[in-house]
Amino acid sequence: MSMKNATSLISLEEAQTDVWVCQIIAAEGVFGFLGNLLVCFVILRVRFLHTMTNYLLVNLAVADMLLCLCTFFHYLFASSRCTLINMVPSSSLGRELYCRLVASQSLIWVFFNASAYNLCVVTLERYIAIVHPLKYARKVTATRMKTLVTLLWMLSVLLALPFLFTIKASDDLDKACSDIEYLNQAFPILLSVVLVSFTYIMPVIMMSWAYYKMQVTLKRQAQALNLQRARAAAVDLVIARQRVISMLTIVLGALIILWTPDNVSVILCLYPTSDSILNFCGSESFKYISGITSFLIYLNSVVNPIIYELKYKKFRKGLRVVFCTCLDEHGGSNSVDAEMARR
Repeated sequence: MSMKNATSLISLEEAQTDVWVCQIIAAEGVFGFLGNLLVCFVILRVRFLHTMTNYLLVNLAVADMLLCLCTFFHYLFASSRCTLINMVPSSSLGRELYCRLVASQSLIWVFFNASAYNLCVVTLERYIAIVHPLKYARKVTATRMKTLVTLLWMLSVLLALPFLFTIKASDDLDKACSDIEYLNQAFPILLSVVLVSFTYIMPVIMMSWAYYKMQVTLKRQAQALNLQRARAAAVDLVIARQRVISMLTIVLGALIILWTPDNVSVILCLYPTSDSILNFCGSESFKYISGITSFLIYLNSVVNPIIYELKYKKFRKGLRVVFCTCLDEHGGSNSVDAEMARR
C-alpha cells in the first residue's frame, strides 16, 4: 500500500470515529432532554411534590434539559469535529445567529453555568433548612428564591457572553463560520481560568462543605432523638431529610466525577485554543480524550433524572401517581396524592 493510500485510509478512519463521537453525544442529548422533561412534568403534576426544594430541582432540570437540547443541535449541525447534517441558514442574519449562538457553543455554556448554579441554590436551601431551621421561614421566601434564581441565570449568561464574539459568519461562501479569533492571546487563558473557577472549583468547594455540615447536623439530630426517645414523626422527619441530602450528595458526586476530566483538560490545554505548553494537547490522542471528556460532561445532565428515580423516594411515588392507569381522571388523583404524601 502506498503512503498516500495509507494516509487517506487513516484520515477516513479518523473521520468515521468523529462521526461516531458526534452521534453518541447527539443521542445523549435526546435522552437527557426527555429525562429532565419527565422530572419537570412529574414534580409539577403531582401535588405532594410541590415544595421549595422540588421547585428548585425543576429549575435545575430545566437548565439540564436546555443544555441537552443545545448539545443535540450543536453536534447535529455545527460541531467542529463533524457535522451530521449540513444545514446552514442562507440569510445573513440566520448565518450570524447560527455561528454566534450554535457554532460558538455560547448557549451550551449558558446552560452549563446555570446547571452548576442551580445545584448551588438547591444546596443553599437545604443548608438553611437543616443547619439553621429557625431562620428558614425568614430567609427562604418565594420572593427571595425567585430573585436568586433570576440572578444566577443572568450570571450564567454574562459568563458565556465572550463566546458570542469568538466566531462570526464567514465571508467565504463555502464556509459557514469564521475560525476562532481573539483580540489578545491572553484572553482565552483568562476566560478558561474564570470559567473553571466560577463554574466548577468554587461551586464544588462550597457545596461539598455545605453537605458535610448538613450530614453532621442530621447525624447529631438523629442521635439526640434516639436518646430522648422522641415521637416517630420527629424521627421520620430526620430520616426523610437524610434521604434527600443523600440523594443530593450523589448528584454532587456525579457532577464532580463527570466534570473533572473536562475541566482538567481545559486548564492544561487552555481550551478553546490549540496553543499550549504541552505538546500532547495538539496530538490525535488528545483529540479522542477530548471526545471522551465531552461525553462525560454531557452525561451529567442525563444521569440526574436516573438518580432521582433510584434515590428519591417521593419522586418514585410521584412517578407512580402520574403513570398509574387505575387513577380516575376527574377525581382519583387528589386522593392518591394525599395517600402518597402520608406514606
